[in-house]
Amino acid sequence: MIRAAICDDEKDMIDHMREHIMNECKKQNIEIVIDGFVSGEAFLKAHKKNAFDVVFLDIDMPEINGFDIAESINDREGALIVFVTTHDELVYSSIKFRPFRFIRKPYLESELPESLAAVNTEISKRNAGRKFPLRTKTGEIFLDVGNIEYIEIYGHWLRVAVFKDEFPECYGSLSTLEKQLAGFDFVRVHKSYLVNLKYIYAIEKTQIVLDDKTTIPLSRYKAAEVKAKFKSYLRSAL
Repeated sequence: MIRAAICDDEKDMIDHMREHIMNECKKQNIEIVIDGFVSGEAFLKAHKKNAFDVVFLDIDMPEINGFDIAESINDREGALIVFVTTHDELVYSSIKFRPFRFIRKPYLESELPESLAAVNTEISKRNAGRKFPLRTKTGEIFLDVGNIEYIEIYGHWLRVAVFKDEFPECYGSLSTLEKQLAGFDFVRVHKSYLVNLKYIYAIEKTQIVLDDKTTIPLSRYKAAEVKAKFKSYLRSAL
């Protein structure tokens, strides 16, 4: 779940952005809650109490402008900053505040999808050291992404193979999990399997062999993509 804030001195703009963000998150299967703030002071007070994951921040505001707020946030670990403005020329001035993205208000609809996808990936990476939620028959469990070897779907169930031979059964869609894990080292090797590149020992003609000698079918339509992603993973691991 992403905790987001919109900080803009125009309430109508907050409502407009909230609607677009919620709609786009629904399309991308991103869970999000959004708080709106019409003043920088109110946002900073709320952020200090319970830090947001991301803030969509207007630059041109009275009293405390977006740059001042960004400088304050950068003094402590906290929200990703997405500047939102009508002033294209401010993009260069904003760089020193290390924004994650820059969205132009007139192009909100076209620029928002990529920004939200990137925000979701970055926050998922941040949370990887903590836990990844999965729903089981008995309730929600939380697994370290790095410990998941592969995920198999059968019927309406997901079988999650975890390092050291744990196999919890979970509800969900493999396609949804593929999107949620897009920022990590997972690759779809078959219509029924999602594999963590970390545990691949060999890629053979019709199957993947994992470090523990588990074999997983490899779709011939996926073979080239899997090999390319594995080579890229090996280079990044050096």
